[in-house]
Amino acid sequence: MKTNRINVTGISTLLVCCLIWVWVSCSNEVDFGEQYKKTVYIVNSNELLYLGEHSFDADNNAIAISVYCASSQPITQDLKVRLKIDRHALDSLNALQLLADPDYRPRVMLPKDNYRLEGEQYVTIKAGEQYGILYVPFDFSNLDPLIPYALPISLVSNNANYDISPKLKSIVYQIEMINDYSGEYNGSSRTSLTAILGVQPTLKAISANQVRMTIHNLLDDEKAVLTNFMVLTIADDNSVAIAPWGIADVEDLGGSTYNPVTQTFELNYQYIDSSAKRLTVTTVIRNIDAPPTEEDEL
Repeated sequence: MKTNRINVTGISTLLVCCLIWVWVSCSNEVDFGEQYKKTVYIVNSNELLYLGEHSFDADNNAIAISVYCASSQPITQDLKVRLKIDRHALDSLNALQLLADPDYRPRVMLPKDNYRLEGEQYVTIKAGEQYGILYVPFDFSNLDPLIPYALPISLVSNNANYDISPKLKSIVYQIEMINDYSGEYNGSSRTSLTAILGVQPTLKAISANQVRMTIHNLLDDEKAVLTNFMVLTIADDNSVAIAPWGIADVEDLGGSTYNPVTQTFELNYQYIDSSAKRLTVTTVIRNIDAPPTEEDEL
């Protein structure tokens, strides 16, 4: 006669599994632990070159480098990250960009006398947080505002031996100086009632109250920087004086103004074109980022 035997071990195992499943299902919090390795990197370094805007009107300008610790769980102890000025990162950027674009303007190392950073520096990411910031004070005085100055910084190490992202370990921070009048503009420039030209100049800040601008229809080309540009100086009463940049042949006719409400320039000047003809120009341009006015809404 056959005897039906009960597999006690199998039943016990099944019972334990059921109990575990019930406990997990009823628990509101399940700790799966760290899901991936902690990695340290510099924020905004994915393109290596980063453009940071700084105002000529600011009293204390500083480059801010954010260091991030990526993890699924916050760090439980302060993390000390070491950084350094890395000229190699700047040289690599310039070499790669020149290969891709022959017209690329190489970035220039910010002179050592114009920033305060001694040797290697440290950023501390506090326990329970994920990022820390390195501030590098700088002074733009006595520098050419049209030269693309930059400061290259790289991660070196950290006291927890976390991975450092090889693609996000360096940043070339380019300083872009701005003021209340710089930016992208559009409008019209005319030499007679019928000779009207649509223009979209970029006004480049060169001091707290000065911008550089292309003359009428001349090319906005750095190769012609000495001949194609003029300087606008905005006074406290919003009157505007026009002067040549470099050896440009331009003459101020007076009566030029800036409207701070609409962010609009009205400019009056003369210049000599390529055919040696002296032309009288009236230009009206407005900042494309200016807030809308009542007239815009009509």
